[in-house]
Amino acid sequence: MRASLIVTSALVLALGATSLAGAQSTPAPAPTPIPVPTVPPASPNSQVLQTILNVGQQILQRSAINARNNARGTVSYFKRFDMQVQCGPNCYRNVRLHQGTIINPRGATPSVGRYVDVNGRTDPDGTLEADNITIQQ
Repeated sequence: MRASLIVTSALVLALGATSLAGAQSTPAPAPTPIPVPTVPPASPNSQVLQTILNVGQQILQRSAINARNNARGTVSYFKRFDMQVQCGPNCYRNVRLHQGTIINPRGATPSVGRYVDVNGRTDPDGTLEADNITIQQ
């Protein structure tokens, strides 16, 4: 009886070992990549997207032009036709007034410490030629 038990146990172990070896030798299938949706280049949506991008670029360009031609901050220096505006920490903008510069409110004079909004044209040296100055109350 013991011999048949040993033979049966050996047979079961052999079958189990071959089934385990067969399971391990077969590689798992590689996962299929999920395609990322894209807009085809010839679709009408690509023209809409390009138009949106162009409008955004124009907005940024106009904003940069306005930033060159505007200054907003506190007056740090003022004497007759020369003014300096502190736009931020360690940021100063030289402003040159001229005959005909409009100062609002009418009759007011910029003074050191006042908050102003200056619009005008930028000279090649970076100085702002003021056309309008609005003194904030």
